[in-house]
Amino acid sequence: MISNLKLTAMSSAKVTLVHYKYKTYSNGKHPIMIRITANRKSRYMSTGYSAKPENWDEDNNRLVESRSKSRPDKIPMTNAKAINTDLELKYNEVLRVKQQVSLSDGVQSSDTIKSNASLKYKKSANFFDYSKTLAQTFLDRNKICSYKNITSVLKRLKEYMNGKELLFSDIDEDFIEKYKTHLIKGSVSKEGKKISGLGNNTISYQLKSIRAILYRAMNEKVPLISRDKNPFNTVKIKYSPTRKETLSLTELDKLRKVQLDLKTQHRLIDVRNYYFFSFNNAGIRVSDLIQLKVKNIVDGRLHYEMGKTGHFKSILLNTESLSIIKQYVNPQSKPNDYLFPILSKDEEFNDAQALRNKIESKNAMINENLKKLAVAAELEKRLHFHSSRHSFSNVARKKKADLYSISKALGHKSIKVTEMYLASFDEEALDETMEMVLGK
Repeated sequence: MISNLKLTAMSSAKVTLVHYKYKTYSNGKHPIMIRITANRKSRYMSTGYSAKPENWDEDNNRLVESRSKSRPDKIPMTNAKAINTDLELKYNEVLRVKQQVSLSDGVQSSDTIKSNASLKYKKSANFFDYSKTLAQTFLDRNKICSYKNITSVLKRLKEYMNGKELLFSDIDEDFIEKYKTHLIKGSVSKEGKKISGLGNNTISYQLKSIRAILYRAMNEKVPLISRDKNPFNTVKIKYSPTRKETLSLTELDKLRKVQLDLKTQHRLIDVRNYYFFSFNNAGIRVSDLIQLKVKNIVDGRLHYEMGKTGHFKSILLNTESLSIIKQYVNPQSKPNDYLFPILSKDEEFNDAQALRNKIESKNAMINENLKKLAVAAELEKRLHFHSSRHSFSNVARKKKADLYSISKALGHKSIKVTEMYLASFDEEALDETMEMVLGK
């Protein structure tokens, strides 16, 4: 009888919400954990939340929701009521698991309860599994760029986790800050090779991708992470404007007038035509230009859908653009023929990823020939296809086109995107202002 009583006492587990002060984040907060104690042994489960000491009510094991005259040192935290509700749900879930363990095994231990509770949670809240499914969705929809972006970010993040699982609840402010530090410092490969750290903008891109995945998970019918737990509510992503290579009107004219031999330099003539066709049409991207067909030209206008944003554009072709088209289109040309001879007439791409790979290959070839063209034109700048888009933007800015018109021409989703895009030209704009005010 005594041994049975002893077994019952040993089997009873206690579950408690605690403010875990043994760990302190860089912002002064401590994590809020679920402590499972059985047989004098404790295990802790993360709730994904954290708080400063002044935000925690230790008497009731919950966040302070309102000020009290009896405890003037306690301060309510933003959304404390909503967070307390979520904490209670998590706490009750562990209690349910505790009861299930008791019914199935008869003996409760902190390890068993935590293991079962964690396993149940992991099935629906694994960041890698969710992101992999999301990437596959993009691939199925032929959004290859989005698919590759997620795949690239996941690869780097998995290397950082070194085989460990990553739950949505693990991705808090502290995790993001540590991962950011890791990206800055670099790492060492399995072969012992030093991998240098990333630049600020590349790191920003990595974090933006993680943030985008979190936002999608928040907006699921059954959210995998609550908005209150979003680490990017406090962690800000900083982007440093980079100086974009552009050609002035004088340099563009120099490029336009350079004499090229039709027999020996026909490839350079072609890429020059592609470059100026892009410039004249608000910087059409190379991926879109390569896929243009004869049927995209209607009544002297270019009609096409931007592959990156899905925006439909209709642009009145100027004299130079019409002249370029005449070099490639003739009465025998069919509507489904490619406008420019970059892809073969007979090439059909049912696989979107194969098309993307082909475009990347052709883009590399075009840029290689543009470098040769820059040498022939005696330009001291690095010439690449995307600079046609930069050049159009800068010329439009110099000619005092309004921000809305530039944004519409570029096909940006918002004015804010255009402002960021033009930020790289601020140094040149400042020079012009200083010269206008002070003279040379």
